[in-house]
Amino acid sequence: MYRYLARQFPDPARIFLVHPIQLSRWLEVAWAAAPQVPVLGKSPATAQLGSTTVIADFDVPEELLKTLEPGILLNDPGNWQQTADRHTAPLLWDHLVYAYLIESTGVYEIIAKILARIVRGETLGKLRPETLQWARVMEELLFRSPPLFSIGGVESKLRDDDRINRRNAYWRMFGFDLPHAVPGLPPGAAPWKADVGNGANTAFGDRFRELLTQVWTGYENKINQVGANATDAQYVGLLAEALDDMLGNRRQGGLLSREELTYSAGMSLCDLTVASDTPVVQDLQATATSPAERLAKLGERVGVVPAPRARELFELSDPMSALLWGIELGLFNPNAAPESLYLPDTIGGPPTTLNIEVNRIIDLWQSATGTRIKIPTAGTGAAARQPAQPLRAPVPTPLPAPVPTPAPTAGPAKPAFAPAGVNGHRV
Repeated sequence: MYRYLARQFPDPARIFLVHPIQLSRWLEVAWAAAPQVPVLGKSPATAQLGSTTVIADFDVPEELLKTLEPGILLNDPGNWQQTADRHTAPLLWDHLVYAYLIESTGVYEIIAKILARIVRGETLGKLRPETLQWARVMEELLFRSPPLFSIGGVESKLRDDDRINRRNAYWRMFGFDLPHAVPGLPPGAAPWKADVGNGANTAFGDRFRELLTQVWTGYENKINQVGANATDAQYVGLLAEALDDMLGNRRQGGLLSREELTYSAGMSLCDLTVASDTPVVQDLQATATSPAERLAKLGERVGVVPAPRARELFELSDPMSALLWGIELGLFNPNAAPESLYLPDTIGGPPTTLNIEVNRIIDLWQSATGTRIKIPTAGTGAAARQPAQPLRAPVPTPLPAPVPTPAPTAGPAKPAFAPAGVNGHRV
């Protein structure tokens, strides 16, 4: 969410020079503006949030909102101006899966260790003022209670641990656990599953993998001129519709909307921290050419190993967010265009942007989870063709190997991604 605002600055890292209260107020503005923002060329009724009134139900009245203007100046981020452009977001916000994928990399736990070092002592060496401003923004917006009565106020005495709160949302929406333990919890403890009952989409992972498998089969056979195409567009549509229903069941009445906004916004700040050579990355000698490499170097400084497939998780976050919003908008249901996931616009034509992005998701999901999606069809005779590519995507630069420790058993469902042995723990 904050990434959209950051991209409007000459340097996205300058978002960390904005006062935290202004960023918090900007989130209020973005929430209130959601119904007026075009989605795929149409004005959204926000039905995909489980309620057409959820935005109005929780937004700040416009006249009161005017007294809380974020007043962000792109050319002077340390200042405030009442009449400044609101710089509102162009879409509702990133899907909850974006927050899940970013947090799965281990970036939140590594940032937590860095901030703890900064506020408790001087073990990280001399830090420039911009890094200290980054630390203030991150501590205020991610590691303390939000301002009273704010749209991001999803923490209270009833749910006072943000790590557990986020895991509760991930579990309910996707049936996924994060691939690392919560610091301080005993092995096997899973308080985020308490009181959930049947309100968890534990079958989401299997249905989503089946959708990707069917889409890949259709993509592979798109120019099949001899036999029948093994992919049934109606079946693909039914799978998309099933996923749409599953996610919609968790959103009834607008449930999880505020949480989704808040968690995706928070994880976007973590994402922005390693998306480029920001001041904190430079100060900790962690400059690199990719977010995963920067994260690995930052982790080395504080003794935390990120997820083994962090590169894939970072790269998955954007296209997965877009795909799941498309599914929840019903774009691939049986009465819509399920074949658009794998077929070009014209017979024999070039792949569409959607085809390319979904194929990229398949590659990354396969590599991140270790579950093969691209299963080749049978060749001549009984012999089957070998896979055209390895299961795991190549890693440009070797990352530090995690120290093996027993993985926690948090519940019956397996994590979506291979656990990092010491992610979130000191080495």
